[in-house]
Amino acid sequence: MRPIRRNRRAGSRVPDQPGDEVTRIAPAVAYDGDLYRMPDWAQRRRAERELGRAHAADGQIDTLTLQTGSVPRFHELEDERLAELAAIEERTEQEIQRARAEFEGQKIRLAESQRTFGEARQALDETRRQVAELEQPSRRPGDGRPSSIAISGSRWPVVRRWLPAALLLLLLLIVEVPILYQVILSWGDSVAMTALLAAGAALIMLVAPHMYGRAFRSWQEHGSPAKGRWLLILAALVWLGLIVAVAVLRRDALVRPLVVDGEPIGPASEGVGQLPTMILLLALLVATALIAADLGRRMHNPNDRRLWELRAKRDAEAEACAAAQAAYQRDASYAESIAQYLQGAERRRDGRLRRLDSGFDSLATAYLGGVVEGLRDPEAASWAERIIARRRTA
Repeated sequence: MRPIRRNRRAGSRVPDQPGDEVTRIAPAVAYDGDLYRMPDWAQRRRAERELGRAHAADGQIDTLTLQTGSVPRFHELEDERLAELAAIEERTEQEIQRARAEFEGQKIRLAESQRTFGEARQALDETRRQVAELEQPSRRPGDGRPSSIAISGSRWPVVRRWLPAALLLLLLLIVEVPILYQVILSWGDSVAMTALLAAGAALIMLVAPHMYGRAFRSWQEHGSPAKGRWLLILAALVWLGLIVAVAVLRRDALVRPLVVDGEPIGPASEGVGQLPTMILLLALLVATALIAADLGRRMHNPNDRRLWELRAKRDAEAEACAAAQAAYQRDASYAESIAQYLQGAERRRDGRLRRLDSGFDSLATAYLGGVVEGLRDPEAASWAERIIARRRTA
């Protein structure tokens, strides 16, 4: 068992290393292996006094018997005292054997709780080291560090930083819905159906590049195998093809003749070539997709989640470490109480012998007091005092 450091403070410090000493705390229940209990001397003295009165009243003892110095009841009390002495010897030996067995078992439990505490502290130190390394604000994408907002843990910087980006995405969505509504005007069976199709298409046109930007930021932070890079490239090409398709639809919607009051008045892009119109539409769509993708890349830092998870893990491990430390301290204190119990075995035995002799002497005195009260003879009291003095001298 490791040495235990004592401290006046009620609390206990967490050791710097798993093998460090810990502050001793008082065990909830100290070891008590006593198998022998002393008689109830107060009750026994009352009984002996009543017995002395009864013997005097019955004539079993008188003043002449006291003059001889022989009291038959004393022989009975001496036999009972010797029996109690034998019981003390037997019980004391049993107590020592049981305490030794309990001490060996407690040493095993103490070693287990110490190992558990060491492992919990080692895991906590490792997590703390990881958190300390990660709590450095990111300077550039791919440096493996979280954002300063995640480090501070405050909510207002999050709102202040990402609210403009969210408003920009919402503005782009609001602009795209009427444009797409005009493009797919002839697709829906009703105005509501056309509006739903336009809103869904606009949402996809913005959410898809936004999610692509998040995936691209994850690739920047953690990297990926060649397969992952090819998937990103393929997704970008597919999205570019969809942009071209949407641009063609918008161009056709612009060159389609407008009908007002049932009369065609010519297309909206009359006088403008199809190539410039196509370039303008492609530029607008590509710019919208790039804005959404870049916002997704800036808003998503996978290291933020890693920092939150590590902090939660650190807090849980700190609680587990504190519980393991408390268990280790309880086991150490309980083992110490058993060791102190073993060390005081001889002292406890001698104390029991002294209390036993004193107790039986008080029983003899109480018996003689009852005899004197029953005889009501001043001479009997004088002889009783001589008997008591002689017993104590012997």
